[in-house]
Amino acid sequence: MSEYHTKLSADVMDQGMACIGCNDCLLACPLPEARQITIGELNAAIYQKVIVEPNLIRFVTACTQCQQCVPACPADLSRAKMVLFNKLKVEDAAEDYELVLQAHNVTIPSAWTLNGLSQNLTGLELFSGTDARDLRRMLMKSTLRFLVPGEELCREGTFLERLCVVLTGALEQSTTGPAQARLTILTLAPGGFFGESGILGQAPEPLTTHAKDTSIVLEIPKLAVLELMERSGPFRDTFDSIYARHALYSHLQSPGALGALPESALEALLEGASLDTLGTDDVVVTQGQAPTAFYLVRSGFLRVTSGAPEQRRTLVYLRTGDLFGLLPLLRSEPQVPYTVSALGRSEVIRFSWQALMTVLARTPHVRAALTQAAIAAEELIRAPEVGRGVHGERTSLPSGSSVGALVEHGIAGGREVLVVDQNKCTGCENCIKSCERRHGYSRLQLRGQQVDNYLFPTACRHCEDPKCLLCSVNGIVRVPSGEIKIVDENCIGCGACAQRCPYGNISMHPIAKKKQGFWFNLLDLLSTSPRREQSLAALDPASRQIAVKCDLCSAYSDYACVSACPVGAAFRVDPVAAFGAST
Repeated sequence: MSEYHTKLSADVMDQGMACIGCNDCLLACPLPEARQITIGELNAAIYQKVIVEPNLIRFVTACTQCQQCVPACPADLSRAKMVLFNKLKVEDAAEDYELVLQAHNVTIPSAWTLNGLSQNLTGLELFSGTDARDLRRMLMKSTLRFLVPGEELCREGTFLERLCVVLTGALEQSTTGPAQARLTILTLAPGGFFGESGILGQAPEPLTTHAKDTSIVLEIPKLAVLELMERSGPFRDTFDSIYARHALYSHLQSPGALGALPESALEALLEGASLDTLGTDDVVVTQGQAPTAFYLVRSGFLRVTSGAPEQRRTLVYLRTGDLFGLLPLLRSEPQVPYTVSALGRSEVIRFSWQALMTVLARTPHVRAALTQAAIAAEELIRAPEVGRGVHGERTSLPSGSSVGALVEHGIAGGREVLVVDQNKCTGCENCIKSCERRHGYSRLQLRGQQVDNYLFPTACRHCEDPKCLLCSVNGIVRVPSGEIKIVDENCIGCGACAQRCPYGNISMHPIAKKKQGFWFNLLDLLSTSPRREQSLAALDPASRQIAVKCDLCSAYSDYACVSACPVGAAFRVDPVAAFGAST
């Protein structure tokens, strides 16, 4: 039994003893299967080696781990863990079966069984040391895809968010060169894989991938990969290490602060480099500490401040490609004169002092280039009267400044963000009404963050780092072009995505039951508005809900909210590009 499973088992046993049997967790569950069981049955199943009751099997199989049961528990227990514990039992007890291949819109036999392929995967470097049972659970959520030569799996610049592992054949990866010519970068043989940048880095695929030969590829959804990382230490360590190595090489070989250095110097820097993933408010360097490393921002936004804690002042915001911390090392300064912290999920490449000294010893002629890059990176950070917005935009940064507000409130991390110019807006609400007419529910509200004369309404920002996407039933997905979309037929109405959105841009709406028959429909047309029907449905506790959010009118050629504005006050922008920053 793995360390993860041992800890989960101990936690669940403790919670089973503490449960008061009120059944509130099941009442809060959005699944219809939850009405067919009781908390007593779930508690009893904890102690069963194999679960055989059909109603329990149906419930734990349907459970999406949305965790709507957690806040409902008056004893402050995480009942989702209990369901997960029972869910793993059901998955482990599932009979072996032959897997099928997905070929376009048809399926064909694969000649692999669930148990056989999970055992075979343990021989790949990527899954070395991973328990075959964990791989078996992963395979139950994955797809085997059959590709013919030349068939494209993903296109450069699109979002894939799946881990693709070559089982047979070969894949070829390429990029766009001069005059739109395709340049082959590498060939992936059996055991090769790609997709880690989309899963861990929330980034689009950097290369186009197609089948070079007749191939079979294992496609593992993002959530299944994250679950395997949580349950398997060896896989987590391997995957993190490979992702960090690939990220370091790909970033340093692109133009930027260190792009002008010779390859030998970059190789030496990489020997002492690491990729650090940061969460909101995580501190990278602290003012007054001795410099021990320098950093290159790979993704996200960081805030640079100075002064005493009670008088701390923002100097600058950093994002992809920005360098900091190098000048104190080159000048042998005793202290770092600023604090750098993350504004959200961010990645920085950390270069150690020892690696820098090695580079200078091996290639002393690069000191001038490094010094020039360090001075250019920090001249604005150290100027007390002038700050910098993002990537070179000079601006003073008093409280409430435009660029500062965009970054601090997460607007700069969005894509295709809706903006309303308040100097033009007449308050007619045509944008809201047109959205409701097109989609049945209005997906925006004229309230939100105000920056100067611009209002950023409550509407989905299609973030670069979306917090809402962890849905095991694909009720909310990111399409290849990058938009975040609700899949109505998959959504179970749990509300987990709405809770995860830090900006309140996803709402839950009841699905009004439509009356059947000609006369009922005629009366509805004459006397009942959709909004009234939704209000009445909201009063029914058994009414099914669905998540609602802006999907950029994905099935249409225009944005309803923008097209309906009679004065041109509403428009959509990439915030960083529109407000003077380079992406």
